[in-house]
Amino acid sequence: MGIRLITGASYVAVLAVFYLLKIFVSDLCFDGLIWLFSLIGTFEMLRAFGAIGKKEKLKDGSETNAETFASPTKAQAAGVMIFAAFCVPACAIFQEFYGCGARAAGVAFLVLSFYLVSLLVIRHAETGIENTGAAFFAAAYPTVFLVLLSLANHLPAEGLETYAFNSDLAILCIFVISPFADSIAYVFGRFMKKKFPKKMAPSVSPNKTVIGGIGGLVGGLMGAAILYFSYNAVAGSFEKMYIFLPVYLLIGLITAAATEFGDLAESCVKRKAGIKDMGKLLPGHGGVMDRIDGTLFATAAVYLVFVIIGALPIA
Repeated sequence: MGIRLITGASYVAVLAVFYLLKIFVSDLCFDGLIWLFSLIGTFEMLRAFGAIGKKEKLKDGSETNAETFASPTKAQAAGVMIFAAFCVPACAIFQEFYGCGARAAGVAFLVLSFYLVSLLVIRHAETGIENTGAAFFAAAYPTVFLVLLSLANHLPAEGLETYAFNSDLAILCIFVISPFADSIAYVFGRFMKKKFPKKMAPSVSPNKTVIGGIGGLVGGLMGAAILYFSYNAVAGSFEKMYIFLPVYLLIGLITAAATEFGDLAESCVKRKAGIKDMGKLLPGHGGVMDRIDGTLFATAAVYLVFVIIGALPIA
């Protein structure tokens, strides 16, 4: 537990440093952290797919029924890693200077798609539909989700500035609400599972309970409320607080639900792969993917909500 707390505190410190660099230096500084997430996370995904078919004991003590898939070839893995290395930086730079980051990321994914499909012809003997699909999955998860995080990091002010809704707040929503949801879900599950033992998804993650899921939603509301009062106190935008407090709470609920789904998705990937953790980079937590699994889906939720708010004709 001590190692886990130290690792968690170190992770929060790194996030805080990069966020301050974003505020006082450039948005591109935070993209540097996103880029590291993409590189390390993609490497962990490819390694996990290379381990598919190997039976191990999971955290709950049961033996996984790891499914047998064809692992990505070296050529496929190289293409996916190159995609991870260039996609986020391309998105960030083109979004920062030209406002077309999504197009840049789309072009990068199109090039990767052409490359992976071409390998079916060029290296027909060693490539097939299964390992090509695994390579596509490793490219999309996490890098495509992290492209959304980069886009959230460069949200335009138009349509959002009236209530201080901007990229700074979007990043805070992702990295404040999601951990709150995780923490309160753990507390609810730890201390109330004896009275409310119903499992949320027993075949995917036997340790997660419905009461823990409810706690996650409560945590999302708490994180959103704390963020609302603290952020608006700094930004000085309480003029119509009675209108936008419910919006923050709604963001909290949606983000918490997305975080919990992301946790389940990651558990499913690990169970299918027959591994306990995605890596060992973060002692007590596992790999980077074990740390940002819920964050990836929270990013998609927050970015979508902010885009919708920015499109609304709010005076």
